[in-house]
Amino acid sequence: MTTRRPDHRSDEPRPLRDSLAEVSADLGLPEPDALAFLIQEWESLVGRDVAPHCRLTSLRDGVLRVTVDTAPRGTQLRYLEGELVERAASLVGADVVRELRVRVGSPSARRGR
Repeated sequence: MTTRRPDHRSDEPRPLRDSLAEVSADLGLPEPDALAFLIQEWESLVGRDVAPHCRLTSLRDGVLRVTVDTAPRGTQLRYLEGELVERAASLVGADVVRELRVRVGSPSARRGR
């Protein structure tokens, strides 16, 4: 039995960045630059007062996951979901972030900003 290669592949080397982008897309992950940019701009996205109390956890299939330090902060972010999704879209493009999910935990464990 022979294994058939997909038509879009060739024996020629290709940049690693292109391969990673393809795998990321298959997994529902955003472009690496989009996630890195959101992390970099996290404070401007959520605001100076809120940023120390939350961190970007992940972005997958259009869902931006955020960890907050207290339930009231979680409620605040959920209330602002529409606005935050719009701000994120203006930074990284429409459909990259379509939804916000918030969980209460320890945002200082690994800073995403």
